Amino acid sequence: MVKASMSRRSFLKTMGMVAVGTGIGGMVAACQPAVAPATSSGEPAAAPKQLVTYWGSWTPSEDMEKSEDNPTPHDNLTEVLAAYMAQKPGVEVEWIRVPQGMDSREWTIAQQTAGTIPHIVPQATWHTKDDTDRNWWVDLTPHLDKPNPYITGSAEGSQRWLDQFYPIPTGETLIRGKYYNLVYGLITTFFYYNVDWFNKLGLKAPENYAQFLEVCAAFKEEGVNAYGGWTGSVADTDHWYRIQLGGMLMSKDIEPLVNPDANTATFDEVACAIKTGVYGPRLPQYREWMELWKLNVPYRTPDWPTQATDSHTNFLKKVEPIMENGTWSIARLESDSLMDFEWSAFFAPTLTKESSQFVSDPANSAWPIGGAVGDQFALSMRSETDGLLDVALDLMHWISVPENLNTIQSEIGENIPNIKNVDVNPAFKDSYEKLTSKIGESQMFAYEQVKMDDEASTPIGQAWRAYMLDQMDIEEALTIVEESFNSYADRFIEKTGLKCG
Repeated sequence: MVKASMSRRSFLKTMGMVAVGTGIGGMVAACQPAVAPATSSGEPAAAPKQLVTYWGSWTPSEDMEKSEDNPTPHDNLTEVLAAYMAQKPGVEVEWIRVPQGMDSREWTIAQQTAGTIPHIVPQATWHTKDDTDRNWWVDLTPHLDKPNPYITGSAEGSQRWLDQFYPIPTGETLIRGKYYNLVYGLITTFFYYNVDWFNKLGLKAPENYAQFLEVCAAFKEEGVNAYGGWTGSVADTDHWYRIQLGGMLMSKDIEPLVNPDANTATFDEVACAIKTGVYGPRLPQYREWMELWKLNVPYRTPDWPTQATDSHTNFLKKVEPIMENGTWSIARLESDSLMDFEWSAFFAPTLTKESSQFVSDPANSAWPIGGAVGDQFALSMRSETDGLLDVALDLMHWISVPENLNTIQSEIGENIPNIKNVDVNPAFKDSYEKLTSKIGESQMFAYEQVKMDDEASTPIGQAWRAYMLDQMDIEEALTIVEESFNSYADRFIEKTGLKCG
């Protein structure tokens, strides 16, 4: 295997690069190449192949000074890119920033439409699945079947690049038999809780949903809204536990009909289950899902519908004793100067017979949220039209070298590597074993944003939100959800020519 050793500072000095603003869409370029040198004959050298990239959460911090607002500064990506360019004199890699607060999907659509999308961008499978008829993303399947040129000997990847990736989470990203995403990181969610505060009230971490509500009620008696967490957009979900609760409600009687092999619930299976009436909002399980979920709303802070709620700060400042968040939170909790209490975490409480007649006995535990969600990248078709597909693929091969991926991810400390032979933070051990050996959220056909399209998931989320806020009764909400289900199934079947038996 190849391991880089050239420092970022020495490389930038050698190449004569400086940071400049691009003035395009409010983005900032990290590197600007120097003028190409002349050849020995005096003729100008061939123009370098210039790759434009955007790295999402890997993007180097603007300020490397650690602070309350910047708890995990990082810039190791530049070291990995510098080492790549050092051995590729005809290639220059430019990386950009996207303004904070900008919706990533809206940005992607605007850039794709304008033809200015970077050659490599972070992109989730639940978005690329909606773009298969737009010819926006490179089908990576044939490239993953070829060797990674930076892996030597008999190590995984030397025969097939795909062999470097863990098969279960990576397989979750298949879209009708094709890969459009490269998954370098895995995540999952937990409930972090203030152990000191729990002990003060004589409480223990809840194991089931009924106990979870009891714990929240105990805090409410003390005037505390216990259940904290980041609220997603209406197209996603207000809290991830909502999806896990729905999955547990469907697991006994509905899941075997929708997804009989118990592996990833395919888009075909979901669309046909809706079309044939096997799965839909008029099921008693679905109604109960909405009713059970609404029971926890009184235990949230009044601003819970606000997507920008800073759940970390609320937890650290002891405003909320429970925070639903992900593996990416561990690094901040371990390093934040505000942390002055003992904390721990519990997994999604199980839904038991105590709460619902529809669950099995013993109850099935919740499927993990996340899996192949963190650090997903796609190659835009612009890389092909610009004649840079080979370079883009080569750079992603370089990123896949275990030492290089570890250099990037270990500094940030938020995601679990989805490349074999990369060191794993001991704090992620249990999550790592679950995510690399078990099917995660991709099995959960109840996750609208993942298993349907935005055109359906947005009104579904709005109906749920309105019901929870008492702006709509359950019958009105179910009618909207039903219309959204049916219209999605019709769109998918028409688009794909799917035949439902």
